[in-house]
Amino acid sequence: MSWTEVSPNRYERPFDSIETFYRAVAAAGAPLNKEHYLITCTLQLSPLPPATAVEQAWKALRHVYPQLAAEPEPDSNGSDRFVYKAITSTTQLDSWAKETFHVDIDRTANDLYEQLTPSPRVHLYYLPSTSEVVFRTPHWRIDGIGLHHMQSAFLQLLADGTVHPIDGTEPSRLCPAVDQAIADSDLPKAIPLDEATATASSNKELQPCLTQTENGNLMLPTLPNVLPSTPKRILRHIDSATTARLLDACSAHKITITAATHAALALTGLQFALHPEKKPDYVGFNPLDLRRYLPEPWNGSAAAVSLYHTGLPFRIPLYPAQVEKREEFIRLAQEFTSLYKRNLAKEAPQNLFDFLPTYVGRVMQVLGAAPPDPLLAPAHPELSSMGRVNQLLKTEVEGKEWTVKVEEWWVAIEVINRLLLTQVWTFNKELVLSVHWNEAFYERSFVEEIGKLYILINQLDAS
Repeated sequence: MSWTEVSPNRYERPFDSIETFYRAVAAAGAPLNKEHYLITCTLQLSPLPPATAVEQAWKALRHVYPQLAAEPEPDSNGSDRFVYKAITSTTQLDSWAKETFHVDIDRTANDLYEQLTPSPRVHLYYLPSTSEVVFRTPHWRIDGIGLHHMQSAFLQLLADGTVHPIDGTEPSRLCPAVDQAIADSDLPKAIPLDEATATASSNKELQPCLTQTENGNLMLPTLPNVLPSTPKRILRHIDSATTARLLDACSAHKITITAATHAALALTGLQFALHPEKKPDYVGFNPLDLRRYLPEPWNGSAAAVSLYHTGLPFRIPLYPAQVEKREEFIRLAQEFTSLYKRNLAKEAPQNLFDFLPTYVGRVMQVLGAAPPDPLLAPAHPELSSMGRVNQLLKTEVEGKEWTVKVEEWWVAIEVINRLLLTQVWTFNKELVLSVHWNEAFYERSFVEEIGKLYILINQLDAS
């Protein structure tokens, strides 16, 4: 799945397993002109450089990450391939920028999140009224860690006033698909599994989803609508002093802040669940970054515009106790810490990389199965961590032309089903929680109650 030059200045490769998965998710919403997991990522800059400077940096970013401009195109068999056409003139570059860079003088980033329709391309929006620049992209193109790397490069290009050179070198920076990057890595290689064995191993990983217990799964009450409407979000910041104390408390308990947030999310959801007295199981997926398993340069910034992650299911029993019961919170946080820290390359319980493409295909089958009653589709909170944003994205970037400060950073994803998709990150030493939902299925007031999970996280700070 490496890129191949099939004709002068034209490069192609097939989509790999995880890209195919997210493209299938995107296609499911296409008849409604919506897209599950569509990413909106916003930087509020101070000062906001002129639109011409931002557009110039956008063009230069394409030179660093040419995959920004790669497009899906059908081949002779009707299957889509990823296609990149190298730039040979400033006219071509200007044409691409005209189609993907937009100045919007009236709307805010939140307006764009709620109002824009899907596109298979990556777009950049310049919003002078709010000093924001907004990256809009399908999830099948990039993941959270990739966003940090890409935006870090963008800010430096912007600060330096870099101009895109037309030198023909950009195809050398096209990234392999994750399946190929793994194949090229020094991960322990097992004897290739036959399809039956790979499927059996995949089903073993998926047991949390495939197994049904008499307790049932955690379900939140939803509005009796079938079709999605507008995506919504709420954002909460926890001040830096409290965040520092929480991080110290997590360290003392040998848990991560992500795991603590996930435990709080589960217990907060249990307060509002249907039939909590049945002691439901909390079932969901944990997204896991794969970059640490990959060889250079694909484990760093060179692979920014790539989708290098996977997800593993979990099933954890919940008990209908008062959420103030600190011991239950710690128990859940410790379980989630173990799940997040699993080494996917170890033979115990399984080396996931021995059968990753088959596994992703099975995930697509399991999650793609329609429930007999759409009103009974999964309705629970899930969590994704964006990590420590400032590890890769500096809040102040000095360059040859500008000094650019990032006053605020946030990311939101479009939701078109009954899930409450929550993201957590730290930015400027503050813990940030962002909850996303579709207003066809939840009232804002209900989600705001779920969003108070930070109250439970604060219990970690109690001695």
